[in-house]
Amino acid sequence: MFKDMVFTPNEFALLAKMDKSLVPALEGQGYIKTHRKKIGNVDRKVISMEEIQNFFRMIREFDTAAHESKNASEMGSGAEVAGSAIIATDAVAAATDIFAVHPNKKTQMFYNVKGGTGKSTLTAQFVMMASLFGYKVLAIDLDGQGHLTVNLDVLDAHERPTIYDVLINDLPLADAVMNVAPGLDLIPANLGLCNIEIPLNNKTRREYRLSEAIAKIADQYDLIIADTNPAASILNGSMLVASDRVNVICATNPLSFHGMSLVMATIDQMKKEFGRDLDVKIIPNMYDNREVISQEVLGELRSQFEDVCAKAVVNRSADMNEATKRRTTVWDVNTKGTAAQDIAELTHELLR
Repeated sequence: MFKDMVFTPNEFALLAKMDKSLVPALEGQGYIKTHRKKIGNVDRKVISMEEIQNFFRMIREFDTAAHESKNASEMGSGAEVAGSAIIATDAVAAATDIFAVHPNKKTQMFYNVKGGTGKSTLTAQFVMMASLFGYKVLAIDLDGQGHLTVNLDVLDAHERPTIYDVLINDLPLADAVMNVAPGLDLIPANLGLCNIEIPLNNKTRREYRLSEAIAKIADQYDLIIADTNPAASILNGSMLVASDRVNVICATNPLSFHGMSLVMATIDQMKKEFGRDLDVKIIPNMYDNREVISQEVLGELRSQFEDVCAKAVVNRSADMNEATKRRTTVWDVNTKGTAAQDIAELTHELLR
């Protein structure tokens, strides 16, 4: 499960995009701490999720002048220590070039009026990966099916408050938040959320209630990410008002592509209705380069929606299904797999 995830030093190096030979220097200088854990029948050196997150947070707070000063003082204590300090600082500086990113669009929604595009799975993978990179993330499940909730290993959502209680019963949004892993909070969903449209329609300022609720806790998070229901609903309209970006998930098959014009028209209509200057990103999903139709759909997406189509493409992979089954990130399933690399690239792109 995601909350119990640990990394070997080699896996950490792969995640941090650095040479694995640099990890001992990072550990020697206190940038990373390891501990021993029995995995199967083998006692292995591992790095906890909290340590991984702290490293990436430190990267974003990295001050070159301060580290140069630190290195100067360390170099006086001997060549071996000095060399280690220089190697560690070089590793941190290299990682800083990639990971010192402050999210450009803080509040994002994953959306499509069509079901079966892999929207909830990508939402879950994105929030878990962003959490691994040390961002404080709030995930909001707005789909009564609760697939994001299940993906994040919450199986008792029927007993918990949802966004229904916030928007209809005036529950403070903070009281609906639960922690699911270090750095990752969730507002879960259950089937009761399917009944929100009529009572929400009767509320004053119905489309603004969600954004006003989110605004009260927004300063506690680096990212606020919502998985929406597959419909042009009032609830989705409310999330659009609250969002900085809409991530439209398009499976690379003919039916999903056929609906894209309607989806984009719906978003444009809502942008005009609510006066929103909204960023849109189309994410090609379930791509299979062995299928001609998949190649054609990707080509059409990039041709017709050139300005908003994501550079990152998420390939069809058994690792994605396995991660969903185990309620964890694809990095926990297969660190070197295509899915892990795809989700990492997508996460980097959506943070910018």
